[in-house]
Amino acid sequence: MSVVRVAIPVFRGKRRFHILKGRPWSPVEHLILQALAKEPRTAATLAQQSTLPKRLVIEALIRLMRADWVELSPQTAGTLFRATAGGRDKASLDELPNVPKAITRWMTFVIDRVTGMTFRGRELPIFERHVVQQRAEKENIVWLEASSEIFCEEPRAVFSALLEEDETIVDVDAAGDRLAERFALVLVRNGEPEGLPKVASHLEFAVLEAAKKSSALPRSAEPITIKPTVGPRRLDDAIPVPRQITFQSSDLILGGEAHENAFSNLIKRARERVIIHSTFVSESSLQFAMPLVIDAARRGVRVDILWGENEDKPEALVTRQLLADARAKLAAISLDNIVTIHPFSTHSHAKILVADDGQTGRDIAIVGSCNWLYSGFKSFEASVRLRDPDIVADVLDVLSDLSRGRDGLWKPLTVLLATLASEIRARPRLAGARADGCLVLGAQHGHFVREARDHAARRIFVTSHRLGTAAKQAVIIPAVAAARDRQGIETQVFFGRPSGQMTGVVAAEMTLDAGKDGVQVRSVHEPRLHAKVLAWDDDSAVITSQNWLSADPGHNSSLQEVGVFLKGGRIADNIITTFLNARKY
Repeated sequence: MSVVRVAIPVFRGKRRFHILKGRPWSPVEHLILQALAKEPRTAATLAQQSTLPKRLVIEALIRLMRADWVELSPQTAGTLFRATAGGRDKASLDELPNVPKAITRWMTFVIDRVTGMTFRGRELPIFERHVVQQRAEKENIVWLEASSEIFCEEPRAVFSALLEEDETIVDVDAAGDRLAERFALVLVRNGEPEGLPKVASHLEFAVLEAAKKSSALPRSAEPITIKPTVGPRRLDDAIPVPRQITFQSSDLILGGEAHENAFSNLIKRARERVIIHSTFVSESSLQFAMPLVIDAARRGVRVDILWGENEDKPEALVTRQLLADARAKLAAISLDNIVTIHPFSTHSHAKILVADDGQTGRDIAIVGSCNWLYSGFKSFEASVRLRDPDIVADVLDVLSDLSRGRDGLWKPLTVLLATLASEIRARPRLAGARADGCLVLGAQHGHFVREARDHAARRIFVTSHRLGTAAKQAVIIPAVAAARDRQGIETQVFFGRPSGQMTGVVAAEMTLDAGKDGVQVRSVHEPRLHAKVLAWDDDSAVITSQNWLSADPGHNSSLQEVGVFLKGGRIADNIITTFLNARKY
């Protein structure tokens, strides 16, 4: 029998969470209550009429009875269930009111420093280093080497690990333990790990690898440390999985004027909050935006402004001065406590706007190419308006991570956005037209280029602000491969101007070479092109902040670029037609 313990380096954290506990009512429970409000029925009758399993019907009845909306009515023919007076009143509502219980509790979480996964504190046996060292004198222990990457507690990962299905985060106390270095000990007996969480398959591979390697080494009084071949599981390593979201053609925002209207209307309709993330900031755009922001603040709307320009660029000094002047003006009219212009760069190229819609009561996110505080709304831009709760919550999770800044610490805005995402994700789905959709982060953009290469049947279309040396590998070569594999595919690639590192001669040569291979690469001067779009056939498109022809975010900056993939309802055809009609030459 071979027995070895593997010491996994981890970070241990502890925070106090304020939680609402109580699962929202399902549409099935609502329908059952409506049926019982009309007439009493047995569980068997409800199951037969709804074609649902009787067990599911009984579970719904139990919940409704606990809420005092349904009661038993014994009859000679069997037990009937009927709606109470309160139940009949609630059955007529569009949604059943959820009355969760407010609770507060301290919770411990663990981040493994090999793969970056987050677990509940009780899911792994945690020890201080000196305890493990003492045990190593008597037991066969091998130490896993920590990844060189710096891991921070990501709000969504922590929430997902700690919360039950019927719980929603309301707030997290800012005070709490700093992340402490600890070690988890996992027993591996005859090649089988004991005590690892089921979701830890990536970590399990590293543990088994270390146990196997250690068995071939001689026993030594010196600690044995093994570097795992697996690395951290990055957000953009995963292939995005589209899901059905509420979407209609009017949710596409195309052109400068459309973006100006979308920006103004969303801020004017906000009643509680507005979050703006703009890569760059200009004086003229601030002069346009700040009166809208000030009017919103005077209505009681909280506004947070984030910016993503790299702090190492000379332009950052200008940006910082512009924002400092804006803060001073807000302080002069006593609005600096409700409008927060954050002093740090997020180092992201993403362009995001989020606000609640006072008319519909829903939260809306806009994601795409538009620098809200820089553009001047004169360029051809492309963005998408998101209204579905799940994907809006995903956008807020991205903003929550970006709000931590370079130090990675949770700030008040980090907690606010993460808890808001958790709340929105629990809301019911919206009715209406649908499309497949998902966020696209960082290196995930490359997956959709390959999708277009492999599955486009008729055409591939790309727009990018800049043309750089990355264009050949990132877009042109895949487009050439599609054209060669499937005759008749039309590929059109448009760019605004060459990047700073590319001369006009080199750009002309690249354009000529691509044309020989059946890929049309053209510059656009009017309107000024700033949209970043990859589209194929009639229904599939990615609208993003990434310059397809000049940028490569890589795997170390998953939030450097943020886009949205959409499929359905002739979305691609709509974008392509609108752009070609707007193009002058």
